[in-house]
Amino acid sequence: MKALLLLRHAKTSWDDPTVYDILRPLSATGKYNVYQIGKFLKNTKLLPDLIISSSAKRAKDTSTLLAESTGYNDTIYVSELLYETSAIDYINVISEVSNNIDMVLLVGHNPILEHLIELITNELIIMETCSLVHIILPISKWIEIKTNPKCKLIQLVTIKELA
Repeated sequence: MKALLLLRHAKTSWDDPTVYDILRPLSATGKYNVYQIGKFLKNTKLLPDLIISSSAKRAKDTSTLLAESTGYNDTIYVSELLYETSAIDYINVISEVSNNIDMVLLVGHNPILEHLIELITNELIIMETCSLVHIILPISKWIEIKTNPKCKLIQLVTIKELA
């Protein structure tokens, strides 16, 4: 069994409307929310073996703050395939994870995350900013995610629930 944690990046700042989308930073609220999710992960012992982030600044910043708040000290991998792509690209990134990794946390974007969740679990959910989904995959090798296993949605965690 493998576990997948999907996190939508935290709330971004719109203070400067001229900033390119890929370079938008997190807002102060967004940063605080990442620490709330990190505390939840730490308290529930849902600590990833690997973090993979979209190449967008807001996703990378979310990943970095989450790593700090959970004590994750390994490399955060950044993938351009997680920014403005598709659920299939997300599956391709996940399928390349080393098999000695049991729990992956992927930081990405909507609507792709919602499409990915629907594709692998048949569940329709709304991923608000900084929402976290915990999914169990009945596989022993990450490449098996490509065969559309019947993954099980364990939990959706929103910031409103943690407040």
